Amino acid sequence: MWELLIWISLFIGSYIVIYFAADLFLDNLKLICIIYNLSPLIIGMLILGIDPEESIASIISAFNGLPYISMGNIIGNSIIAMTLPFSIALMVKPIKIHSVSPFYIILIFLLIVVVFLGLIIHMFFLFSGLLVLLFYAIYFIWNIKHYSKKLTDRESSDFLLIEDTIELEKPQEVVKYKKVLLIMIGFTFIFLGGELLIFSADKILEIIQISEEFFGFIIIGFVTNVEELTLVLKSIKKEATEIGIGGMIGKVIWNLTFTYGISSIILMTITLNIILIINLFILLLIFIAYTFFLRSKLLKRSHGVILLLIFILFLSYNFFII
Repeated sequence: MWELLIWISLFIGSYIVIYFAADLFLDNLKLICIIYNLSPLIIGMLILGIDPEESIASIISAFNGLPYISMGNIIGNSIIAMTLPFSIALMVKPIKIHSVSPFYIILIFLLIVVVFLGLIIHMFFLFSGLLVLLFYAIYFIWNIKHYSKKLTDRESSDFLLIEDTIELEKPQEVVKYKKVLLIMIGFTFIFLGGELLIFSADKILEIIQISEEFFGFIIIGFVTNVEELTLVLKSIKKEATEIGIGGMIGKVIWNLTFTYGISSIILMTITLNIILIINLFILLLIFIAYTFFLRSKLLKRSHGVILLLIFILFLSYNFFII
């Protein structure tokens, strides 16, 4: 009993570290976007979208011959990332968004199709992993080529905090180095907090004992999402919505390319599992919903309700079926 309480305390403590480190990380990241004339959307995709904890969890599961934890984490993690943070935020207020390039929507739909074929066609699984890694390389190069841009004065003013305005009066190079250092410190604490979160959750689950599928889709999906959920919610609260949207898009692309690709290469093959397929269809349903939401350039409370209902559907299915 005492052992369980100790690990629960460490779990809670690690989240507190992530919560406060997220403030340090985002506040300074916003200003760096201005100083270096970078798009917040691309910063969100290429920094917040990279998810080492989730990748580690899936790859280690693949190495240990646990395909349903590995694949379940990839799909479940993506579903949670796209529903829970924005459904919660939209219950409070609408979110204005800038236009999102069709490139990302098309890419994600292609990735879902490739992953679907890999999971249902025995001989295609390994090839699908190699193919999605190629897609990630294309996505990365396309981002670097097309989305570094100068912010207008109006856009810049939306991101500046009062203390940032004062600090910009200092020599530019001093501000740059200080902000980059603070970003690195914030990211380090987020990473360490995430590692402790996963480790403590793993120990808790060893004591409780639950099934491989439920562990992959729900528990690991939630645990590896905690720091990203916090960062997305805080980015919305701090009026840095593009960073949050970019983080969500980047995270899902990272899950379906790098993490899926490496895991499938390690596993080589997987037995068809209807639970994986149904959850992949839920992920597809979410993306279909987002293609309609993004047209209005304003996410409303009604959109949040739809996302919340899909999240409840996902949770209910996996809780009662698994």
